[in-house]
Amino acid sequence: MSQYPKFPKSFGVLYYPAFEVLDIAGPLEALNVLSRMKGFEDMELSIISKTLDPVSVGPIAPNTTSQNFAGRQRYLPTHTFADAPPLDVLIIPGGAGSADPSPGGGKPDIQGYIDFARKAYNGLDGRRPLKYLITVCNGTIVAAKAGILDGHKATTNKDGWDDITPLGPRTHWIAKARWISSGNIWTTSGVSAGTDGVLAWMDSMLPDEIATKVAVNIEWIRAQSADDDPFAEIEGCKDVLPKEK
Repeated sequence: MSQYPKFPKSFGVLYYPAFEVLDIAGPLEALNVLSRMKGFEDMELSIISKTLDPVSVGPIAPNTTSQNFAGRQRYLPTHTFADAPPLDVLIIPGGAGSADPSPGGGKPDIQGYIDFARKAYNGLDGRRPLKYLITVCNGTIVAAKAGILDGHKATTNKDGWDDITPLGPRTHWIAKARWISSGNIWTTSGVSAGTDGVLAWMDSMLPDEIATKVAVNIEWIRAQSADDDPFAEIEGCKDVLPKEK
């Protein structure tokens, strides 16, 4: 029997076209290290996308080109929305592919990802409800459009603050935050903040030394607190209160 029976076992991540690589790579590397430690060997991971086709992090059509540096990077899903297994934790990255329109002018198609996140979180269509949802960077766009952030506190990428926060009018958006935990929802600031957020999430349910060992293993200099965030001031971001219904 696991030494930590209450720690989640089944993890899923959403891969959509033009997701941000570090949004996923950082948290997954921290979880990779954790999964090699005694007591965590039974952790499972599902890479979930619309189809099983390789997912490019390059520009959204019509600007997609195999000659583009990012466009040559392709990642393989393991499951589709239809056959994804029951999940304890779902991680949603940000990236140009969740913005509408995308920075390159293309039209992203993330409605299926929004629907999957809603069903997974709430346990709809026969799915088991998530124990935790973690968003990184502007992955909050997916969660906000799914209505998952209603009534919660959240943060997001400060570079896109003014565009993202209106998508969650019933959310209390906290500007000066590297990460925010609100119930079973964890949201993080931009890109590299996802790793800090996942380490803090580990810390919330495991002995302190475990997340510390993970951080040392990957040589990660951790943010020491949730409000250790200089980027809100740099970008001139302010808190946004939820609107009344």
